[in-house]
Amino acid sequence: MVSLISFLFGVFFDHYILQKSFDLEQKPQEELEILLQEEEEGKKKDKLISKEEGCSIYVDVSGSLRNPGVYCLESNALIIDAVNKAGGFSKDAATKFISRKINLAQPLIDNQKLYFPFENELICQLEPLVEESKKIENMFVTPVTTLPTTEPYSDTDQNTTPSSSNSGTDSTNENNTQCVNINTATKEQLVTLNGVGEVTAEKIIQGRPYSKVEDLLNVSGIGEATLNKFKDQVCI
Repeated sequence: MVSLISFLFGVFFDHYILQKSFDLEQKPQEELEILLQEEEEGKKKDKLISKEEGCSIYVDVSGSLRNPGVYCLESNALIIDAVNKAGGFSKDAATKFISRKINLAQPLIDNQKLYFPFENELICQLEPLVEESKKIENMFVTPVTTLPTTEPYSDTDQNTTPSSSNSGTDSTNENNTQCVNINTATKEQLVTLNGVGEVTAEKIIQGRPYSKVEDLLNVSGIGEATLNKFKDQVCI
C-alpha cells in the first residue's frame, strides 16, 4: 500500500511539479524571442514609413557644388532639387556649359550619379591655332612676286643673283640683273630671247626644272648654236 502511494506521488510530482517548472523556465525565452521579432518588424516598418515620407531615392551629386555628396530625395524630385539639396552651384562652376548641356528639369532616378564640371575644365588651349593663324595672315599680306611652277613654290625675287655653282654664267648674270630665269619665266618672257619662238618656249616650260643653263641642250630644238644666242640673257 505504501509502495502504491509512493508511485502515485512520484507520477504526480513528475507530471505536474517538474513540467510546470520547465514551462515556467521555457516561457520567458519564448517571450523574449517574440519580443525581438516584433521589434525587428517594427524597425522595418518604421524604415519603410520613413522612406515613403520623403526618402524614396538616393542621388550622388558631385563637381562644382557647394556641398557635394549623397542625398535622399522624394520619388518625383528633379535634378534641380538635387542641386539645391547640395547648396547650389559653386562660384567656379561652368554655368554656361551647364545651362546648354544639362536639363535641370529632368526627373531623378534611384542611385543616379550627377557631375557638374568646373569652368577651368572647359578652357581650350588655343595657342597653336593662334600661331598658325599668324602664318596664314602673313601668306595673305606678303606680296607674291613670282608664279608657282612645277617646283615647290617659293616666293623669291626674279632679280636675285644666281648661284655661284653656275660658273659658266656667273659673270654675265651678276652684271645683268634683268636676266630671264628659265625656271620661273613665263612664255611671253621666254619668246623675247634671241632664237626662241613660242613652240620652243613651251618646250622649255615643259622641261622644268633646270639645275643649270646648259640643261637647255636637252630641250628639243635647242642646240649649242641656238643656246649661244641667248645664253648671256638667261639664268637659274
